[in-house]
Amino acid sequence: MSNKKNVGYSPEDFKKSYGKYYDETIVELAPHVQYALAHSPFPAGALPPFSEVTYLENEGYTDSETGYSVEADGSIHTSILTVMPGVTPEMWDWWFGWHGSQDSRYKLWHPKSHVSAAWEDGGDDVAYIGRNSIIEEYIGDEFTDGLIQFKSPTEFGFSFDAIKDPSKAVYICVRVGHAKLPIDFGYLVHQVRAVEGGSEMRSRFWMGGKYMSVRRVGILPDLATSILQKNKQLTGDTARKIVIHCSEEMTHLAAFLPQLYSEINQTVDKLNIEGRVIERTDEDFEAVILGSLFNKTDPGKRPLKVVEAKSVQDIIETIKYAKSHGKKLSVCSGGHSFSANHIRDNSILIMMKNFNQFEVNVNEKTATAGPGVGGSVLMLELYKHDLFFPAGHCKGVCIGGYLLQGGYGWNGRKLGIACQSVIGIDVVTADGEYVHANESENADLFWAARGAGAGFFGVVVRFHLKVYQLPKYRAIIAHQFYMKHLEDVYSWAYEVGPSIPKAVEFQMIMSNKMGGLFGPGIEAAAPIFADTKDEFEEAMAFMKNSPIKSKALIATPAFDPGINALYKSVMSHYPENHHYAVDNMWTHSPLEDLMPFIKEIARTMPPPPSHMLWLNWHPGQLKSDMAYSNEDDIYIALYTIWKNTGDSSKYGDWAAMMMSKMNHMSTGIQLADEGLHKRTAPFLSDANLIKIQQIRAERDPNGLFHEWHSRPEIKL
Repeated sequence: MSNKKNVGYSPEDFKKSYGKYYDETIVELAPHVQYALAHSPFPAGALPPFSEVTYLENEGYTDSETGYSVEADGSIHTSILTVMPGVTPEMWDWWFGWHGSQDSRYKLWHPKSHVSAAWEDGGDDVAYIGRNSIIEEYIGDEFTDGLIQFKSPTEFGFSFDAIKDPSKAVYICVRVGHAKLPIDFGYLVHQVRAVEGGSEMRSRFWMGGKYMSVRRVGILPDLATSILQKNKQLTGDTARKIVIHCSEEMTHLAAFLPQLYSEINQTVDKLNIEGRVIERTDEDFEAVILGSLFNKTDPGKRPLKVVEAKSVQDIIETIKYAKSHGKKLSVCSGGHSFSANHIRDNSILIMMKNFNQFEVNVNEKTATAGPGVGGSVLMLELYKHDLFFPAGHCKGVCIGGYLLQGGYGWNGRKLGIACQSVIGIDVVTADGEYVHANESENADLFWAARGAGAGFFGVVVRFHLKVYQLPKYRAIIAHQFYMKHLEDVYSWAYEVGPSIPKAVEFQMIMSNKMGGLFGPGIEAAAPIFADTKDEFEEAMAFMKNSPIKSKALIATPAFDPGINALYKSVMSHYPENHHYAVDNMWTHSPLEDLMPFIKEIARTMPPPPSHMLWLNWHPGQLKSDMAYSNEDDIYIALYTIWKNTGDSSKYGDWAAMMMSKMNHMSTGIQLADEGLHKRTAPFLSDANLIKIQQIRAERDPNGLFHEWHSRPEIKL
């Protein structure tokens, strides 16, 4: 150890609450490990390749549970079995989330080899899947700068049945890379499975040779990967050091892990709530998860459990439980997130469907509503009282996620996005406190809640809303054009856009089955909500006097179909029980720059009901100081929609691919139709993203609540 720098414990380390577990004594290798090393290397091919990793799901043992082989391509395969009395799989699941934020914790694991560890995202929350750990350690006498990229077990091919019960088994899955160079060396998996009297860890490493790659995409990185794979040949000495290192560190930590786990985790053993708790082992767990998704594409992730809360106290108890077990939280109001924001691995999902009560104060023109209230349900009730709210266009969308992400709804150009009509919220914070927030009370939470979307760090249980007088003059005008008129239609829409009155929400839908009846074409629709006769006449004029009206296959007069018919018309474009892949952008680019891409979209668009939405927004100055901050003149959204699961590989990436091509013209996206799990894009202004992360750091310092699937880097 004399030649190793910065290993061992410092006086400061011993002052930690877990300092008593520091022990520099590394016990002798177990007899079965010594035997395996004496009889290694095994013949090439004796250990299964990474492509067959799911064999670890099988019961029993292989003939080579400990040892190593050197393959013909220069890669090495290693396996290590570690027996751990008194240790459970859940303890290791916790350990991998807990140790990675502090050097002092990392050194507990192997005092003679571990130097430092930190999460790449800078956090200190207890979670590891989907995060990268930057480590410094010695493998034998060789110093390494490692990037430990923790992946979901399902990404490695493990089945949900294998991972659903962490009391029986957990799978820690990693892509191993270099911390300072964009190079990956291989893969590792630690399967920890329960056995009588404790558990056992079956560790597998696949390193070097064909397992190496460059982390970037493109022709040059692919060429570099090929060169690396041919030239980076590892030796049996490296494999031997990995076996020794892994056996030492796992055995060393297992000796005190039960005591450390118990001491750090003063857990709430059972979640006692009024509502239902659905465990992974329950028969209907899968049905509950998949049933929560409007988009029927399975995200391939699963929470640890689902809480169907019935009261504020249920939410408080769930927060206490999650914190004591080191688990993150996600929240679902109605499940219409196209990217399945609420379905996250190894977290606790709070379902808010029981918070579906609302009250309307007709005289004060206010309302209160739970997040599980459908926007269309609220709208229909308001209509009975001659009142109005800018609820969402789609039937079934609950107001929880809708209001948090902004809320583009009926008459939104005139009334503003819906979150501007939120005058207060009742929310349970990451500390488990039930508070009210408005412009003067808990103003930071109120600011963040209006625009944070799925990245909000609390559970809103009630919205306080401003409602409006129902506009007296309501109508819609629709023109339908065959695709041969594409240039004329978009040229007219682009030109007239800035002058369209705010009482009109002009939008166009391009699809291969216009109106659900005809061939490829463009439907131009102008819903109108006007308060006066003069405003109504002004709102109709641009459609009545359209210079391309004569080219329309169908051109309707202004008529009022009623709000139910409007919802029905919208939902004809967004059918239930289908798969969706969506993406969007705001833009103010010149039409001549947009047109080639509009034509490409028309040419490559998947079958109906897939479509492109064009919305002439042309916003004014935002009147509210809130997190929501990103909009522009024109909104373009792509919706790929298909019925059969087998078509997912054919259609699933089209929307993101097209938006990537137009990224140079984009000024950001809106969160309603985001695909942040596939493509990162700005959804808040730079200043507001910085501010919301600062508030998060104060309100949820341990990262209890999940953030967005991805976000732009903070620009300071």
